[in-house]
Amino acid sequence: MTDLAGFLRARYEEARQNEHGKRKVIPSVFDGRDVEWRYAIGEPEALYVDGHPCPAEKYTEIATAPAPDPDAIADLDAKLALLNDLLADQHYRLEEDNWYFCAALKDEDGAALCFDESRAPGPCDCGRDARVNRRLRILAQPFADHPNYQEAWRP
Repeated sequence: MTDLAGFLRARYEEARQNEHGKRKVIPSVFDGRDVEWRYAIGEPEALYVDGHPCPAEKYTEIATAPAPDPDAIADLDAKLALLNDLLADQHYRLEEDNWYFCAALKDEDGAALCFDESRAPGPCDCGRDARVNRRLRILAQPFADHPNYQEAWRP
């Protein structure tokens, strides 16, 4: 499950970087030169060539390049937040009685918190791991064609 969560995080981060990088289309006239996009809060993006600002009329191809889509970035941010929320889900814990804690529940030092020695330490028996895994598999469906996607992750 952790591998699946890492896979999803990487895909969302990759998509987010691609979205932010959409305006980095550089005309071929600048090949072989030091070209850099610079951004400043409240200022438009600017293209610098060999450390000097490049006048906008020099790179007209950029006008047709797609700009980052704020809705797509917000969607990816929401998916990353959902992923973090899923992974933060806790195992079952009945505060009055450690006997009934989830068998997988551990303290900060890794010691089992469930007093039932026939179950603990053991695999999750409260359903948390199955719920999280099921939801991660659903989130991974759009990436089934990715080379790092594993067949075992299919829902």
